[in-house]
Amino acid sequence: MTLAFWKTIERIPGHASDTRDWCADLAACWTNAKRYLPETSRYAERIDCPWPGGENCPRHVVRHKGALVRAVCGDPGRLCDALDLTQEDIRIRELDHRKLFADIAAALDLVPSDGLQLGSHIFNVGDHAIAAGRSFPVFASLASPRTPLGQVDVLELGRRNLPFVLLVTSLMAVESNVAAFLAARRGRVLTLAECLGFATAPRKAFAASMPLAELFAPEIAQLAGPSEATAGPVMVLPAGARWGDLRFTFREEAVLNVSFRGQPPARFEPDQLGMRDERNRKPTRQWRLLLTCCALGGALPRSFPVRTIKGQQPASGLLRILAQFERGYERQRQLLAAALKANFGIDEDPFSVRDDCYEAKFLVDASALRQGRGDQRDRNFAGND
Repeated sequence: MTLAFWKTIERIPGHASDTRDWCADLAACWTNAKRYLPETSRYAERIDCPWPGGENCPRHVVRHKGALVRAVCGDPGRLCDALDLTQEDIRIRELDHRKLFADIAAALDLVPSDGLQLGSHIFNVGDHAIAAGRSFPVFASLASPRTPLGQVDVLELGRRNLPFVLLVTSLMAVESNVAAFLAARRGRVLTLAECLGFATAPRKAFAASMPLAELFAPEIAQLAGPSEATAGPVMVLPAGARWGDLRFTFREEAVLNVSFRGQPPARFEPDQLGMRDERNRKPTRQWRLLLTCCALGGALPRSFPVRTIKGQQPASGLLRILAQFERGYERQRQLLAAALKANFGIDEDPFSVRDDCYEAKFLVDASALRQGRGDQRDRNFAGND
């Protein structure tokens, strides 16, 4: 059913038309499709005819007293029959690009991009992360075969020197040489219909058409380091070591000390834990999330918006810090957990679920950071901040 959805988007110029027009092609999936086609305050003045007619084609919308609406052919020969319509039939619905791409990002497990539109025809949907600090971008275009994407439209897609995917409504929506042009720049063209299907009730939005490891296998293979299979823990711990035996201490924002059962601590920077972004050399979101966890006394929120953690309302400063993780949060928390397990060689999940939060099983200490900040030195939590 998604194939009909993408073909209809291709067909309708500007992605705005009357409800009757949208429903003509989307009747079989209207329950799913109308999520992305909100009503506007505008109404159609003309309704399509079955075939091209004279200079007064297409049919004009005529409103009569009461709720009666008719679409009437203006040609003397009345080539097209008049139609009885409703106000709903002629109300203009326009594609909500942001909702559409947000749902695509969720279905494909992408961390949404802050800068959504890239040029006039291409959208940066988000990044698919495969490990801490390693991800690749996914772009999408709603161009149509009437004005297909050419090489000039896709020049910027490979600027990060990473593999990437471009999702299109159909292969006819890109010029014939674009796929090869992008392949030479580590890019791949896929159609939206082969990647996504409408989710089954009661779920809404989209679902991936296949496991993401299979869908993105070429990009994942390009990002996998040659020594990844032999990489081991950064600390040698005895058999039977558990998370509760470890203490994570932040003395500086980019320095983590980890001690085992009171022994002298080992010092780690983001690079050593695979938590430095290779693109800008800054700590990844996983490192910042770990730092925030320690600042919150070893807890992370279960969901957003954050109201309480361990039954208390976080201080306003910490709420502002947490807000940066809201988009793609659960995926980032899972990546953090996976990175900690790999780096310290402990198979169990480093977090447990406790009411309104995820609670770290390891001990934490971020007091040195709080003492150095006047706006946070008094407390982590406040009831009415």
